Amino acid sequence: MDARKPVKINPHDVEPIVLHQRVNYKLVDPSTVGSKHLTFGMVIVQPFGICEPGHAHAEQEEIFFCLTGKGVVIVGDEREEWVIGPKDAVFLPPKTYHGLKNPNNTPLEVLWIQSPPGWVFDKNPDLKVKAELGESLEGDYVR
Repeated sequence: MDARKPVKINPHDVEPIVLHQRVNYKLVDPSTVGSKHLTFGMVIVQPFGICEPGHAHAEQEEIFFCLTGKGVVIVGDEREEWVIGPKDAVFLPPKTYHGLKNPNNTPLEVLWIQSPPGWVFDKNPDLKVKAELGESLEGDYVR
């Protein structure tokens, strides 16, 4: 696709990426609309679900923005737990460990934006396998 042209995209326009206890929708990415500077998507975490493996990005910044539900962002080497709800945003600098969990009985919908572009599971197929199985990482988690 030509990234110089506007594009309207909806989660129904892309293949859902079903991982353990969540579904991701990669909406804006070099592979979907030809974006040059960011990757953008949405994750829906099932009730009482957790997004494993938590990880960090070597060079990417990331933003989480909660649309609906209440959840927890797990942040940093100390695994701090930050409660988020609708309209809360969390900025994650490069090399910052992060993960999501939903301790509630309703779905948690979170938008995510990464820059520079590139989805972590496209860049790291081994990490995607762990995410499909819901396995956590041991040791090096910077990707």
